Amino acid sequence: MRYVGRMLGIGLSGGRPFAFYRLNSRSFPNRKAVIRGNEVYIANQTETDNPYVSYPVVKLLERYAVVSNGLQTAFVAQALEEESPRKALIRTLDALDYERDEYDTPRIAAVVERGKEKGWLGFVGRDELWVRSVKLVEGKAFFTATYNVDGVEGLELSFSKAGELAENVLKLDFAHPVLAIGVVEDGEKWDVAVRP
Repeated sequence: MRYVGRMLGIGLSGGRPFAFYRLNSRSFPNRKAVIRGNEVYIANQTETDNPYVSYPVVKLLERYAVVSNGLQTAFVAQALEEESPRKALIRTLDALDYERDEYDTPRIAAVVERGKEKGWLGFVGRDELWVRSVKLVEGKAFFTATYNVDGVEGLELSFSKAGELAENVLKLDFAHPVLAIGVVEDGEKWDVAVRP
C-alpha cells in the first residue's frame, strides 16, 4: 500500500467546492484534529521536541478555505486578504520553504473559493516549487501529498456533508491513516468535520 504522508485535495460535489486533509504517519500516529471556531489544529499527543507535528491545518475565511500541513496555513490565509490565491500560495511557500526535519518534508497547501469551480494546490520541496490552478470537476477530487505523489492526482469522491467527506477520505487506500478533515461549502459558510 502506498505511503503518501500528509495529503490534501480539492474538488466539487453537488456544485459545492470542498477541500480535505488526511494525516498519514509512521512516526507520530498519536495525533488528533481539534476544531476551534473557524480553524482546525493538529495536536500531537506524545512528548517530542519536533516542532512540525502540531500545527494549524485549516483556516476558514468568508470567501476562502485554506488547508495545509503546517504553519503556512495561517500565512496563506493572511495573504489572501490582499492577494489572489495563486500569489498567496507562491509567496508563502517560497518564503517558508520545506520543513527542516530529517525527511526534508515538503510543505503542501490548498485553497478553494466559495461559489467558484476553481481551486489551487501548492507544493514546495527541497528541489521543487509549484502552484497550480485546478478547474474543479463534479464528483472528483484533485490531490497532492508530501511523498510518492508526482504533482497532482485525481480520484472519485461522493458524499453529502463534511463528516461523510472526512469518513470517505479516511477510507482511501493509503498506508498508515491517522485522521481526516473535510471542508464543504454550506450556503453562506463552510461546513467542517474531523474523523475519527
